[in-house]
Amino acid sequence: MRNHNEHVTVSAMSDPADGSVRVPGSKSFTNRAIILAMAADGVSTLTGPLESDDTRYGLAAARDLGCEVDVGAGSVRIHGVGARRPVPEATLYVGSAGTVARFLPCLLAFGDPGTWRLEASPQMTARPMSGLLDALAHLGGPVVPVGEPGRYPLEVRGGKTVGRELRVDGSISSQYLSGLLLSAPLLPEGLRVTTEGSVVQSAYVDMTIDCMRHFGAEVSGTGDLAVIDVAPTGYRPADLDVEADASTASYFAALPAVVGGQVTLENLVRGSRQPDTRFVEIVEQFGCDVEWLGDRGVRVTRPRGLDLLRGGGDLDLRDCSDVALTVAAMAVFADAPVTVRGVEHIRSHESDRIAAMATALRAMGITVDERPDGWRIHPGSPRFAEVTTHDDHRVAMSLALVGLGGDGVGLDEPRCVDKTCPQFYDLIAGLGAEVRWDEA
Repeated sequence: MRNHNEHVTVSAMSDPADGSVRVPGSKSFTNRAIILAMAADGVSTLTGPLESDDTRYGLAAARDLGCEVDVGAGSVRIHGVGARRPVPEATLYVGSAGTVARFLPCLLAFGDPGTWRLEASPQMTARPMSGLLDALAHLGGPVVPVGEPGRYPLEVRGGKTVGRELRVDGSISSQYLSGLLLSAPLLPEGLRVTTEGSVVQSAYVDMTIDCMRHFGAEVSGTGDLAVIDVAPTGYRPADLDVEADASTASYFAALPAVVGGQVTLENLVRGSRQPDTRFVEIVEQFGCDVEWLGDRGVRVTRPRGLDLLRGGGDLDLRDCSDVALTVAAMAVFADAPVTVRGVEHIRSHESDRIAAMATALRAMGITVDERPDGWRIHPGSPRFAEVTTHDDHRVAMSLALVGLGGDGVGLDEPRCVDKTCPQFYDLIAGLGAEVRWDEA
């Protein structure tokens, strides 16, 4: 159980950062692989998976549904059940894991008969699910809310799908589309999905399709993802080496930009499908030097003569919105205002991230123009402040960066980073940061 009374003070770094980081495995790849391994009829091994709150909820659901799960040092072995449901009735808890919350209902609905209740944390319960539920209504409504319409908790009825075609609004969340696709090979006739509107963060859907094919699925469709056809192949077991998480990597790539020095990200993959790999280009736009060390590994260095980061940019981050807060943190230390736009959907994530970041930066003495889809951030010298993380991992890690480059910061609920990077405070300490824990 997380201690919500904990508090962390992150002190200003007096010396430049210097060192290497092995970034934890990708949350996106790990959670997709867990679902696919469950849906395969046999044993799959995931190497280098993320070990975090989100992935633990996914593995717990696998066990609760009758899969054998063996967690080892740096790997996890899952004996999947395909479309079979050895446990036809159960209550499953997804915590605040957004991807698990969107992927699991489809896996259960598209398999053999059974009835399951899915529950979530208050944070996840507040997040919308109507886009997925509206899409599933085309298949007879196998997933229905138990309480408030369009939100968790849910009841899922397996073996009740009707038809093989549906429409989904792609402009709300790529997770809805990915959730439908991941389990579509289990349906007796497969599935044709037609998307309405442009698909937000389409690279994550491309990642989903890559992973599906790795486990034996046959997927075809238009390049713009307007129509996608999935054949009723089921899945075969497969082994997968999980690459580094590009979203998490952004905080460590930004550290030398904020405090000076250099940091090597040992295992970031060049040419990754993860859209947040774009952050490497963004940190270069801010004036840092970037050197790829082959296909894996990148070194980020802030040049000695660069007193302030290069500002003045207007960045549309719709395709990589998970790094929007990291960019906002760097913008504080630029030589001109920076505009971040196109990320209105992050208001419905673990917190209203646009409002949360604006409020915290203002408390630290930074002028922020909050906009519906982002911010215009005016550079300044951030002062020490006690700020709230809203129990949001990305808010906590981004504000830690501002504190490291400014006059320090106090964070409530600091263990929210366990969602994607439980080692965060240890890793920044290894690069020269001073972190002090105490009770709030």
